[in-house]
Amino acid sequence: MGTSLKHRIIMLCVGLVLLTAVSSLVSFWWSTSHFNESQVQQDMQVAKNVYQQYLKAKERLLVTAATVLTADFGFKQAVATRDADTISSVLYNHSQRIDADLMLLFDTQGKLISADKRDIALPADTSTLLKQLLAQGNSSTFMVINEALYQVIVLPVKAPRTIAYSMVGFVIDTSVAKELKELTGMEISFVATHTGLKATTLVGHPSHLTLLEYIDSQIVERWFSEDPVYLSAKLQLPGLEDNPIRVVLSADLSEHYQEFDKLVLTVILLSFGTIILGFITSGILASNLATPLQQLTVMAKQFAQGNYRAKISESRPSKEVCELVDAFQEMGEDIQTREKQIRFQARHDSLTGFYNRTAALDLLSQHTEKESACYLIALDIKGLRHINDKLGPRVGDSCIQAVAQRIKESTQGAIGFNARLGGDEFLSVVEAAPHISKQQCVTQLQEALNKHYEIQNLEITLRFSIGVVQYPEQAQTPEDMIRRALIAVDTAAQDRHEVYFYQNGEDEAHLERLQIIDELKQALQNDDGQLFMAYQPKLNINSGQIDKVEALIRWQRSNGEWVSPELFIDLAEQSGLIVELTQWVVCTVVAQVGSWLKEGLTMKAAINVSAQDIAHGDFLAHLDSQLTKYSVPAKLITIELTERDMIENEEQGINTLKALKSLGVMISLDDYGVGQTSLGRLKMLPIDELKLDKVFILKLNESHQDQCIVQSTISLGHQLGFSVVSEGVENLESLNLLKQMRCDYAQGYHLSRPLPAHEFLNWLGNYNEVG
Repeated sequence: MGTSLKHRIIMLCVGLVLLTAVSSLVSFWWSTSHFNESQVQQDMQVAKNVYQQYLKAKERLLVTAATVLTADFGFKQAVATRDADTISSVLYNHSQRIDADLMLLFDTQGKLISADKRDIALPADTSTLLKQLLAQGNSSTFMVINEALYQVIVLPVKAPRTIAYSMVGFVIDTSVAKELKELTGMEISFVATHTGLKATTLVGHPSHLTLLEYIDSQIVERWFSEDPVYLSAKLQLPGLEDNPIRVVLSADLSEHYQEFDKLVLTVILLSFGTIILGFITSGILASNLATPLQQLTVMAKQFAQGNYRAKISESRPSKEVCELVDAFQEMGEDIQTREKQIRFQARHDSLTGFYNRTAALDLLSQHTEKESACYLIALDIKGLRHINDKLGPRVGDSCIQAVAQRIKESTQGAIGFNARLGGDEFLSVVEAAPHISKQQCVTQLQEALNKHYEIQNLEITLRFSIGVVQYPEQAQTPEDMIRRALIAVDTAAQDRHEVYFYQNGEDEAHLERLQIIDELKQALQNDDGQLFMAYQPKLNINSGQIDKVEALIRWQRSNGEWVSPELFIDLAEQSGLIVELTQWVVCTVVAQVGSWLKEGLTMKAAINVSAQDIAHGDFLAHLDSQLTKYSVPAKLITIELTERDMIENEEQGINTLKALKSLGVMISLDDYGVGQTSLGRLKMLPIDELKLDKVFILKLNESHQDQCIVQSTISLGHQLGFSVVSEGVENLESLNLLKQMRCDYAQGYHLSRPLPAHEFLNWLGNYNEVG
C-alpha cells in the first residue's frame, strides 16, 4: 500500500531541508577547513618573513660591531704586537659596548688568539669554517660553541695586510626564541643536527623524545577524528651551504579547532531548528492539501455508487479546491448523462431504437416468470443484401428503419415488445389474447409489411420470411424461444414460404446438425479413421478394363453410426468446413494413387469438389503440392464439378478450371443433364469429360425417352471432344445399351458399390480373373 500524500509532502519538505542543511554543513566544513589551512599557511609564511628580517637585523648589527672593532687603530697595533692584555681588554670592552655575547680573535692560521670568555671549546674544523665564512663576505652564519648556538660574523683585521680574524656573535637561546614567538605568533625551535635542541618556546618537551617526535605526538580528539595540534615547517638557517642548524616553526592549531568546532555546532543547531520548523510547516501544508483531497476521494466513491449530488464539507476551501469540486460535479453530471446513453445503447439497436438481442433475452426471461402465453414472430427481409449492393448501404439502412416503423405500428396496443436480432432479422413478441389467434397476429403484421415502401424517392417492394413460435407450448427458455423462432424463419426461407409455424422436434434436428458439424470438425483434426475414402470403379467400355475410380468420402461416427455423405457434405458447405474437408480428401486420394503406383497399379481417380473449393485461393496450390509430395502425375487425377457449382461463379470457375488444365489434371462435369448448363455455356467450359446423371441411366433399358436423351448426349459429347461417363448402371441390359451407344465409361452398382482401398484391390483382382 502506498504512502499518503500528506506523508509524502512532509517527507519531501523535511528531506529538502535536511538535504540543504547537510549540504550547507558539508560546504561550510570544507570551505572553513580550507580557509583555516590557507590562513595557517599564510601565517606561516608571514612568520618566515619576520624571522628572516629579524636575523638580517642581527646580522647588520654584527657587521657594524665587527667593522668598528677591526677598524680600531689601537686594536690593530695590539694585534700586530700580540699584546694579549690589550687585546683581551679591547675585546671585553667592545663586547660590553655592543652587547655581544661572543668576541674572538684568530690568527691567520685559524688558531684562537684571544676571547672574551674563558674555556672556549671550538670545533675541530674551525679553520675551515673561518675560510668559508670569509668567502661569504659580510654574511653571518650560525655555529654551536660550548653547546650554545651563536649567530656569528667573521671580518679580517688588516694593517694593511690581514694579520688576524675577528669573530663577533650573539647567542641564540630561549629568550631569542620567545622574542621571535612574540613577533611571529609561532612556536620557534632551533635544532642542531648533531647536538640536538638548542632553543625552543615549546613547553613540556620530554627529554626522551626529539623535538619532531614530540610535535608529531601532540594530537587532539575532535568529533569523529584525531587531528594534530601543531602544523610545522622546517627552515634552513642562512650561511653555510651545509649548515647543520635548522629552525622549526610550529603553528598551534588548538585555537583554530575550538573556533571551528563552535561554528560547526552552531550550524548543526541551526539545521536541527530548521528541520523541526520545516516539519511543522510541511505538516500544516500537507494537512491543508490532503484534507480536501480526502474529501474529494469520498466524493469520487459516491460518484462510483451513483450519487452525483455529493459535496465536500471543507469550511475554508481554497480557490483551486473550489474549482476542482466544480469540475467534479460537472464530471458527475456528464457521467450521469453518458450512463443513461450507454444503458440505452446497451439494450437498444442504434438504427431502429428496438431492443437488441441481449435485452430481448432479458425481457423474455422476465416474461417467463409471469407464465403468460405469447407468440414469438421472427421475420427476415429477403434480398436486403442485394439492395445494399445495388442501391448502397444508406438505402439499406432506410429500409430497415421503415420496416421497424411498420412493425411498431402493427403491434401498437398489443402487450409485448419488438427487437432487432441481427442485420435483417426482427423479433416481435406479442402476448396471447383470447380473441386473437397467432394466425391473426401474423396476418395483421404481414399486411402492414407487404405494402410498398417509398425510400429516398424510390418505390421499393420488400418480401419477408416469417417464423412463429408459441410459448410455452413450443419453448420454455428465452434461448430456446429465439433459437426456434430463427429456425422457423430459416425453414420459411429455404422452403420459399412466407410464413412458417415451428413444428416440435425441429430444434432437436437443428441441434443434431450442429453436433454433426462439431464432430466432423473433430474428425478432421484427429484423423482417427472415422473419415475414410471409398473407391467406385469405372469400366472402360471400349477396352473392358477398370482404369478409373471415383473417390467418395464416407463417415462412420465414433458411436458406430453412419452419416449420409449428402448430409454431412451439405452441412460442411453451410458451416464453411467444406474447404478443409476437400483438402483432406485431396491429400488422402493423391496419397492412395501414389501408393498404387508404387505397387505397380496405374489407376486414375476422380475427386468431387464444390463451388467453395473452386473459389478458395489455396485449392490449386494445395493440389499441386500433394501431387509433388507423392510423385503422382497430374493426368491421373480428375476433378469433378457439378453444373450448379459452375453456375454459382462462372467466371471465377472457368479461370480456375483453366489453371487446373494447365497443371495437367482432367476436368469432369458431373450430373450433366439435370442442371442449367446450356449448349452455349458448355462449349466455353474447359472440360475433358461429361458425366451423365443417373436419373437417365437407372431405367435406361425400360425408357425409350431416356435412351434418346442418352444417345444424343453421347453423340454431342464426342463431337465436342469430350469423354462420356454414365453413372447409375444397375443392370446388364443398361450396360449393353451403353456399349451400343458407344459410351466411354460406365459406373454403377451393377459393377460394384464404392469400396475401401483394400477391398477395391481384392475386387479388382477377382474382376480381372473373371474377365
